[in-house]
Amino acid sequence: MFEFTGFKVCAPFGSGHIGRGVAVLSLALVMVCSAQAVAVEAAGEGSEASASVRALEQIIETPMSIRESRRQAQQAVNDLSRDLQGLKTSVIALNRDLRVLEEDLLFPANTRLSVFVSLDVGEFFQLEGVELKVDGETVTSYLYSEAEREALAKGGMHRLHLGNVSAGDHTVSAFFVGLGPNGREYKRGTTLDFTKNVGPKYIELSIADSEARQQPEFGIREW
Repeated sequence: MFEFTGFKVCAPFGSGHIGRGVAVLSLALVMVCSAQAVAVEAAGEGSEASASVRALEQIIETPMSIRESRRQAQQAVNDLSRDLQGLKTSVIALNRDLRVLEEDLLFPANTRLSVFVSLDVGEFFQLEGVELKVDGETVTSYLYSEAEREALAKGGMHRLHLGNVSAGDHTVSAFFVGLGPNGREYKRGTTLDFTKNVGPKYIELSIADSEARQQPEFGIREW
């Protein structure tokens, strides 16, 4: 008796060469059948693998799926940008409210004094700095950059000073430094006497060209 991969082949006792021939033939048939079964199984697995690869390639390379993925990604980016912009706007508004609240606490309306600088200058004066005194005491000294001068020349106003003064009579003095006609150093001063009543007080320091006099003019006035 011969055994091969779970099959048994029996040869009759005493059969001699004939029995052995039958056994060998049976063994060969078993080996051929097993090889065919393995080949069929491998072919089936190969077909399934190829089909999976083809399906995956089709999924990856489908233009519609690519466009949809890009659209979803862009939508996510847009949503995030809007959220960040909204957060930025909220932070700016909160800072503004906190600054107003701080000013109200530190500078109550009944004692508040605000001093602003305005500029209407052409060729006769280039502002470089301002020194401000209240009742003879220097409260602010400020140097202006080119960008700040341009902003003032376009109609902007700079709050030079925010402070407190008691009710009654006071004096404000401003000293301007810059370049006058022909690039010469130019220094001028102006003074205002005012009375502080109930409520905030606003004072404007103005600088303007005088075409008639061919030089800058410095003014100071109450609001």
